[in-house]
Amino acid sequence: MQNHTLEPVWSQASQPVLALEPQGDSCRVLYQNAAALALCSGCESPLDVLPEEETRALADALRAGGGGGPFFCHIGNRVYAAQLMDWGGWHLCLLQDATAYYNANQAALNEAVMASQAKTSFLSEMSHDIRTPMGAIIGLTEIALSQKNVQPRVHECLTKIKVASGHMMSLLNEVLDMSRIESGRIILQPAPVSVADLLHEILIVAGPQADSASLSFHLEMGRVEEERILADSVRLKQVCLNLLSNAVKYTPSGGDVELFFAILPDAQPGWVRMAVRVKDNGIGMSPEFLRKLFTPFEREEKPTVNKIQGTGLGMTITKNLVEQMGGTIRVESETDKGSCFTIEIPFEAVPEDDSGAFAALEGRRVLLLDGDPKQGELVRQMLGSLHMKAGWAQDADNAVLMLNDADLAGAPYSALLTAEKLPGVEMMAFLSEIRKRMGEGFPILLLSGSDWSQTEYMFTQAGVDGFIPLPLFRSRLAAELCACLGPGRPKPGWEKEPAPPLDLSQKRLLLVEDNELNREIALELLGGSGVQMETAENGRQAIERFRDSEPFYYDMILMDIQMPVLNGLQATRAIRALEREDAKSVPIIAMTANAFVEDVQNSLEAGMDAHISKPLDMEKVFATMERFLGRDQK
Repeated sequence: MQNHTLEPVWSQASQPVLALEPQGDSCRVLYQNAAALALCSGCESPLDVLPEEETRALADALRAGGGGGPFFCHIGNRVYAAQLMDWGGWHLCLLQDATAYYNANQAALNEAVMASQAKTSFLSEMSHDIRTPMGAIIGLTEIALSQKNVQPRVHECLTKIKVASGHMMSLLNEVLDMSRIESGRIILQPAPVSVADLLHEILIVAGPQADSASLSFHLEMGRVEEERILADSVRLKQVCLNLLSNAVKYTPSGGDVELFFAILPDAQPGWVRMAVRVKDNGIGMSPEFLRKLFTPFEREEKPTVNKIQGTGLGMTITKNLVEQMGGTIRVESETDKGSCFTIEIPFEAVPEDDSGAFAALEGRRVLLLDGDPKQGELVRQMLGSLHMKAGWAQDADNAVLMLNDADLAGAPYSALLTAEKLPGVEMMAFLSEIRKRMGEGFPILLLSGSDWSQTEYMFTQAGVDGFIPLPLFRSRLAAELCACLGPGRPKPGWEKEPAPPLDLSQKRLLLVEDNELNREIALELLGGSGVQMETAENGRQAIERFRDSEPFYYDMILMDIQMPVLNGLQATRAIRALEREDAKSVPIIAMTANAFVEDVQNSLEAGMDAHISKPLDMEKVFATMERFLGRDQK
């Protein structure tokens, strides 16, 4: 085709027109009218002055048949909207001046970005400012509750303050999470996660919640293809617990909450899909509200909902987190009949080579005592996968016969796996009899979904050596069996010597905290451990105290972050840079109201060893202290 087919039609057009064809990452100009030539001075075509990314976008659009717009072309100090069209076999690009429109929208975009940044900054500051007094409220409440001879009415009020302050913190966290999701600042931190640990941590929270609301809680386990996945366990637990806590909140007393959990094969090699379904028979939702369920701050207007505390952010956060993980969420609900939420999320599997670790179990015979056919079959399959030989008794009399027959045949069982309850059997007396019959060297392991801390004393007195929590996972079963049947078998439970309490009376700690009330609370709460404590009010004082002390004088430093004079990050870097033998090794722990993921990362990059968020969880504080000031530490 020749240019004369274009010239008569487009030469007099006031709108710049070019005929183009894609050429690599750029375009070749086949024709341009006078209006297009007028756009550029000192060059052959307007395309010569276009930014590289805009030329590439035009070329890609031409190859795709002209779709993918709109396209903006920056030529000189003007902005043009490029409209692509086919005309008589030519690929035409029509340029229309859109400078005013573009600038107005760019200004609006800049204002929106600045507003979002300002909101995020404000909420971040608000987080710190709210967490600081909330830390004082929670800390003082803990101190008051720990006092002796507290009057019942006062104890009741303190307990309610503790519950209310915990609710306040959950509301604050939801608002902050929503703000960070909107600004794209939620950062997932995938790491290898034990599926068994993840599910048990979810059940530890969900089970008591359902019990306190007088609900029946049921767990249905599906197939578990892999027991380790690459996931952000904190956010994953948040998603599951959001669904479960909603089911508990919106189900009247006497109702049912069901959890289905499975790790299924995925179409992508090396990946699995986590399937979670939470179903209840509670108040349900109307079709009209279902359309707004995932909209921030939306709550259904009806009397049964208005009495229940909430922000209307939980489901929005849940949906955003599920989608950020690459998953999907579905909901079915009907008013007064209940709701069912289903999520599926893909995760990369983290397979483990346990062939050598469990070699000591191969060929060993184990007797299973369980009257539940489904549970018994599952355990037998798992034992088979470990190359063990399993006998299965479904009642106590049969278990005794099988133990006796095995001894008479010269092929005794190596251990007994028993359910916690059997119909018509007093388990404590029965297990005590088995212990007498089989001797102290015969391992007896309990399969139970109960809280082991509540029943451990009774069962160990009855002769039980160990506890395997339900729902059952192959890794947990194999690890407990290895501990009992492998080399270096530990003493039975009733002969185990309790570990001596951690003695911190010879340890010295430097507490760096600018808030006087927070210092007072920390000194009171930590003082019970016997640790010797000294304080500093800002980062500079901390540096001076450490620098002027003898080497290894301080065993640990608890460092606030936001402080006057020098903040905690600056102080940590300065301490690590000191020319003394303990500057690099002294544990420095962030103890701060800065609780975001990037705050933790900033602390570690500054040279800190761990990060504890305020309000303080004293179990976590003491666990961290034991980790760094344990029996093997200097």
